[in-house]
Amino acid sequence: MSEPAPAPTSITSLPNLLSLSRLPLGGVFWVALGPTPTMTHAVLAVGVMALAAATDVLDGTIARRRGISMAGMGSWLDPICDKLFVGAVLAALHFERGVPLSLLALIVARELMQLPMVLVYRGFPTLRHWLRYDFRASHLGKAATIMQFLAIGSLVMGWPVAIPFAWGSFGLGLVALADYVRRAVKIGKQRLVEPHEVKRT
Repeated sequence: MSEPAPAPTSITSLPNLLSLSRLPLGGVFWVALGPTPTMTHAVLAVGVMALAAATDVLDGTIARRRGISMAGMGSWLDPICDKLFVGAVLAALHFERGVPLSLLALIVARELMQLPMVLVYRGFPTLRHWLRYDFRASHLGKAATIMQFLAIGSLVMGWPVAIPFAWGSFGLGLVALADYVRRAVKIGKQRLVEPHEVKRT
């Protein structure tokens, strides 16, 4: 008798495994980039980024086709793996290629601003009771991530367009962050209204 398939929200489900695969890919990127800025190293590093991007597309696609709830484990595992992969890539660019931290900060401005907001959210139980953070990536969030990849890919290849892409990532990141806050407030308001509606019925 074959073993039962893992539950849809299990860490061993295929969508979650695809998300987790981006963690070792961060180390592979570091090796592929190498300390010497050659075209071979650049192409290999961009190839690793393309593979990571493919896993990012596939995990959500497979989850939807299998009817896996987008509010389950994958809703927070996917963006966390994204951020850890991007963090490893930026660290490699700084330490291996000497990319200035100021330029890298533009690319990850959304994450840098999101961190203190999450700490405040976790530190105040009253705030957590009212707000419900929606971890699922929005279209704006995905657009900001794509712009980040374009900026990073341009840095790897040594293209001047990396600067405009970095500013684009900064702008889209701020808009996406504002949208996350808006969604959290909207969910919080719905939770306040629903109990009153139940009492009326």
